[in-house]
Amino acid sequence: MKDNTLIEVKGLQKVYGGKKSIFLSTKKVTAVKDVSFSIREGETFGLIGESGSGKTTVGRMILRLIDPTSGSIIYNGHSLMDLSKKEMAALRKEVQIVFQDSGSAFNPRKTIGSQIAQSLLKFGDNSDSQLIHKETLRMLEVVGLRADFYDRYPHELSGGQRQRAGIARALILKPKFLVLDEPVSALDVSVKAQIINLLMDLQKEFNLTYLFIAHNLDLVAYFCDRVAVLSKGEVIETSSTMELFKNPKHEMTKKLLSSILTLHGDLGEVYRNRNVI
Repeated sequence: MKDNTLIEVKGLQKVYGGKKSIFLSTKKVTAVKDVSFSIREGETFGLIGESGSGKTTVGRMILRLIDPTSGSIIYNGHSLMDLSKKEMAALRKEVQIVFQDSGSAFNPRKTIGSQIAQSLLKFGDNSDSQLIHKETLRMLEVVGLRADFYDRYPHELSGGQRQRAGIARALILKPKFLVLDEPVSALDVSVKAQIINLLMDLQKEFNLTYLFIAHNLDLVAYFCDRVAVLSKGEVIETSSTMELFKNPKHEMTKKLLSSILTLHGDLGEVYRNRNVI
């Protein structure tokens, strides 16, 4: 790998089914096939594609939330495929995820603050309850939530506030790499802009590297440095965001981009403006 490459994925594949028994036989379904790309330290790498293209599966395999059928995942020079469950748990401090559905991402019976603090209790190095409480309050402030949100329950927060809390829960461990799994797809337009701009500010402040999984290409144009296009579980095109919007090569990419061409006209202009949200 190059020195500034943080994540390198090679030949990643995920196959479901294919098991046979006396009573049951299931058909093999290949959700992800031979996916390869790399993510440089400090950049935002977009992974786009139609619904069902395998985007989320790829993101979760990189974090080993789903075990790949085959392929390799290299993080910071180390193979994640070779790590035991205990070793992978130790790495959770460095690789985190922000989920799409902020409502289901939190336990409705526990306060927001206690769930953010739980990350430190589970994966952190400090067990001092006062210090953990103090750090949780600080992280709430970092993502734009007041201290009194600590004692609120998930249903008492708006969708945008819950997503800010989800970001705080991921960031409290001081990770290097975040998978952002369609983190604003369920939010109103104005709230989307606030969350994306927050993520951009946090990236600069904490030197974060992002994998941004999305189907909203307006956001990709605004947010991402490079992009891979996924279709039926395969990467069909990878390029800088500017090049993708100015000169898409694959027919599927052109099809995906046509939706915002109708709204904005010239695709190159969409990227150059970078103000589409």
